[in-house]
Amino acid sequence: MTNAQLASIQWGLFLSVVFLVPQLFFRQLTFRSATITTYASMLFAATFLPLQTVPPRQAVQPVPFQWVADTLRDGQIAFDQMTLNVLLFVPLGAMLLFWGGRTIGQAALIGYGVSLVIEGSQLAWANRIFDVDDLITNTTGTALGWLGALAVVKVYARATTASVTAAEHRPLAGVR
Repeated sequence: MTNAQLASIQWGLFLSVVFLVPQLFFRQLTFRSATITTYASMLFAATFLPLQTVPPRQAVQPVPFQWVADTLRDGQIAFDQMTLNVLLFVPLGAMLLFWGGRTIGQAALIGYGVSLVIEGSQLAWANRIFDVDDLITNTTGTALGWLGALAVVKVYARATTASVTAAEHRPLAGVR
């Protein structure tokens, strides 16, 4: 993990606390609001912090799957960056299924939209690169998060049904 990534995590945790304390103080803190606040803080920190002081070599990277060539040229760091981009959006997909009741298509579209806003903002504000690969990986991460959440829901439903069925067929103790 690079120093910049570590700093982003620290900033994300700090921002989470800053935004969670008022919710706690005004008794508005719920599991859902804490999850969304923490995720939004971490997403903001990962995509914008720490602020870049040196401008990037290029402002826009328009070539899809450029990360593959970057991995071959630069080694593991480009692959790790792509993987982290996917993982960063997995919680969004899960939240869109659990709390938004969205379909996978809607979730992917929302993930794409959030990613597009972030990429555009990075270009205009954070002195970073607008990268088409980020749009692809972030959208993929959202879809994978939705699919993972669906798998959890299906397994939970199956386990719940199996335990209810087993309880119905179990003879009562002492009854003949």
